[in-house]
Amino acid sequence: MESVAMDKFESTVNVDGGTIKLLREQQSLTQLYVAKMVGVTTDTISRWENNRYPTIKRINAERLAEALEVSIDDLLSNAAKNLTASDAGNRHLSRKLWLLIGTMVCLSLGLLLLWLFSLPEIKSERVLPSYGAPSAIIPVQLRLSGAGVRGVVRETLPRGWSFIAASPQPDSVDHETGLIRWIVQLDEKPFKIYYLVKVPTGFPLNQMAAFDGELIAHAPTGRNRCELIGANKLVVAKIHWADLNGDGLIDDDEMLDASYLSENMPNLPLDLDAVEELWIEEQYYWNDELLRFVPGILPENFFTEIDHNK
Repeated sequence: MESVAMDKFESTVNVDGGTIKLLREQQSLTQLYVAKMVGVTTDTISRWENNRYPTIKRINAERLAEALEVSIDDLLSNAAKNLTASDAGNRHLSRKLWLLIGTMVCLSLGLLLLWLFSLPEIKSERVLPSYGAPSAIIPVQLRLSGAGVRGVVRETLPRGWSFIAASPQPDSVDHETGLIRWIVQLDEKPFKIYYLVKVPTGFPLNQMAAFDGELIAHAPTGRNRCELIGANKLVVAKIHWADLNGDGLIDDDEMLDASYLSENMPNLPLDLDAVEELWIEEQYYWNDELLRFVPGILPENFFTEIDHNK
């Protein structure tokens, strides 16, 4: 069993640097993001892509393939792919025996560990406001849990929506596709991600906008894909995001929720003062000229004045 483990970590493979660079750029990934996933420096990634280190450890090649979301065979150089059948056959018999022994031992140990320990439950949830107004900036919260789990959070915004800021900062943002990625390490305490997104000005009113996301978790049980549960849609309307029930006023409970949310995202540009103004006046309305919410009751001649000004 020990020789099998050592062979896995010490064996090397020949990779094609140009292929690595092409796959990374096709997915709009930075060298820093890939380096974090593999556990090496950005200088090492650069050397791999320039074929200065054409031979790398197999374990690093496996992590690299996982970061680029391809199979390890896709990264191999032509010389490695054209390995003769006789060489492959010689290794096949010996590795098959070791694989059988290793599988039996690992299966026994796995059953024993499952019996002795309760493995952490992996959870991933998204919390959305009920409403978002055109051109408004709204907060989104992601809640993750699973002690000892390392993974990547992938969150895709509705088409045309703009990413503003996040805490913690994402490791990768594709503004064209709306894909945001975070590399996370979970422990006993719940891990939370807060981010702000802007609703497009021309988004149709009274329509649902859908978010999509998942946590690709690397846990003791293996690699898992966990869909972000909870809210995945909100209604685009002239209703403030803090007005959870959409009754045209921000009550005390809703103000407390907004205040708590703001305290947990202090470095993000969430305008809590503007929310407090609406809360003090109790009622509010959307001003189409200013493209923002205004405290008070909608004037009876509001739309007439707008038509006159035009």
